[in-house]
Amino acid sequence: MFSTARVLFAGDDPSFQTIHRLLELGGHSVSRSADVAEAARRIGAGEADVVVMAGGAVGSLEQLVEAQGDGAPPSFVAVAAALSHVQLRATLGGSVCDVVDPSWDERTILVAIERAARDGRLRREMAMLRARVGDAAQHALVGRSAAIARVRELIGRAAASRAPVLISGEAGTGKDVVARLVHDLSERAARPLITVRCAGTDTDALERELFGRAAGERGRARAGVLEEAHGGTLVLDDALALPADLRARLARASGSRTAPRVGATESIPVDARLVLIARTRALASSAQSTEDLLDRFNAMIIDVPPLRERRSDIPQLVQHFRQRLAVEQGRALPPLAADELLPLLGREWTGNVRELEQWVDRRALVAKADAPRENAEAPEIDPQATPVTLAELERRYILRVLALESGHQSRTAARLGIDRRTLYRKLKQYRSE
Repeated sequence: MFSTARVLFAGDDPSFQTIHRLLELGGHSVSRSADVAEAARRIGAGEADVVVMAGGAVGSLEQLVEAQGDGAPPSFVAVAAALSHVQLRATLGGSVCDVVDPSWDERTILVAIERAARDGRLRREMAMLRARVGDAAQHALVGRSAAIARVRELIGRAAASRAPVLISGEAGTGKDVVARLVHDLSERAARPLITVRCAGTDTDALERELFGRAAGERGRARAGVLEEAHGGTLVLDDALALPADLRARLARASGSRTAPRVGATESIPVDARLVLIARTRALASSAQSTEDLLDRFNAMIIDVPPLRERRSDIPQLVQHFRQRLAVEQGRALPPLAADELLPLLGREWTGNVRELEQWVDRRALVAKADAPRENAEAPEIDPQATPVTLAELERRYILRVLALESGHQSRTAARLGIDRRTLYRKLKQYRSE
């Protein structure tokens, strides 16, 4: 059996008694409902992972499919004559797992039900993972641009995989945040997450830190981070600085899940998922080294975009950093005026998100220093400094860039770091307002 599941037979057929018993022996929970209305109620209540439709229930398949609740939908197996297959698949659509002929032998029908149980479990797990990725990544990776949405998608794929991951990007883009998300959203989340900086460390010292050392003249045996991260994730920062021989040893350890300590001949079990971090500039200047890194570890790549390629996220990032500061300082921050925010959208931000966060921090400190003391006379408010919403700020900037590009939408979208469809949708919205 591939996966235990709750199997509901709708429109039960007496000839399936043997299949019922085999499913129960395999650990499945089997229930029967000859009444279509009762079957629909149980499906709507989320009481079935797999629904086997037989007999009269096949004629009521639309009612059963429409009965699905808001949770993960069940997998359907329809037992029907060959002439009904096309109609069944068209009606069930993505919910159908299999359509089997009643004339087939019991073993074939049983395999179809097991396959439905397995596929249903995988679909539920992926739905849960997407929900976790969406929630966690939305908070950690602020923004709605296509570029950052792509990063979230890759994080989800990496979290569901056991393969090594290479995270690349310029300084300040949030590579360490991505590494943390890959770990937190994976099946290894409850196990250790350990980070080792590979640059600026003596090769021998780095080898001992990674693999540990055996007992000998230098003292007692000591475990390396590969052992300490057992069952978890080992992040190798500045991975391009890894010497070739250590890359080879790590790749072997990752593949075989065993490695000897320094000075030992006997290997010990290690099970740490490797996440490698490399800066984009280092990647560009070390193409041969990068190719070697990818070949050795067969890593999945997540490229974190610079802030200049996702400028449309800047207003939301500013709001995010200001809200966090307000919570930390226990006070409301004075609003930012449009003439302060608009220039931010045009800067190059060579330090990326980190530089923007530092700007918000400095601005908050200046605002705190300039805040009027208690009983001090409040200054007159300048009408030109009246704050605007982030949506209005975004509108002004998009129209400004569009004018600079002489109305050319493709160039405007590229400069804003958004796709053309998003720009078209926003311009249409602005025209209707």
